[in-house]
Amino acid sequence: MVVRDSHDAITVRDLDGRILAWNPAAVRLYGWSEAEALQMNVRALVPPERVEQELQKLKNLTQARLLEPYRTQRLTRTGVVVDVSMIATALVNATGQIYAIATTERTGPGGAK
Repeated sequence: MVVRDSHDAITVRDLDGRILAWNPAAVRLYGWSEAEALQMNVRALVPPERVEQELQKLKNLTQARLLEPYRTQRLTRTGVVVDVSMIATALVNATGQIYAIATTERTGPGGAK
């Protein structure tokens, strides 16, 4: 319920980047329906010039399990680049293995410069 009611875009993706969860705020921010997003890889949201930076953030996440909030950019369904502030958290199973990454994303003053 909290995820559905949140004003922040909340997404979950597996370690290969496949989107596993996409809340209504992500629909509003990015323009893809939940059904469409669940067929996508998160790479479709990353501007090409930011791919290397995002891969490094992912590597850091697998070591720290939580990244400090950071500013970045994402692509909408229409190809518009939006500045977002993102928090990424590793989801860990009972054996301590990371199996997915959850993100909370918002636009506004905290977005990328």
